[in-house]
Amino acid sequence: VFYKVPVMGAMTNTNVKATCEAAGMRYPCYDSGSNGPSSYWVPGCITYEHTYSYYNTHQVLARKLCGLVSGSGSECQALDDIFVFCPNCWDGDSAWGVDFDSNSGGLQGANYNDMYALCAAEWPW
Repeated sequence: VFYKVPVMGAMTNTNVKATCEAAGMRYPCYDSGSNGPSSYWVPGCITYEHTYSYYNTHQVLARKLCGLVSGSGSECQALDDIFVFCPNCWDGDSAWGVDFDSNSGGLQGANYNDMYALCAAEWPW
């Protein structure tokens, strides 16, 4: 089960991970991990299964929540201002996010503050 959890401060990988862990949850990476190790998934991130041909977490959730079959996930209002842990996305510690209002994906988290982390918890508890 995924949750949108408020983050205080810059939307860095460090802050996204710390926010999820402080809430007693785990964190997904940019990549689902279901296709095996990749540059955008590392041990520590959750792995989740899905039936789609792409592995970007925002795309998978946009398909599930909003019925979208293309794009970065920024077209899905439920994902607005949500950032995920993204190892190797950019130089530095930026998480990866989307903005519904500007229909923008690939937001570099170090340039944004006080948004939301995508966190995960197993169901049932």
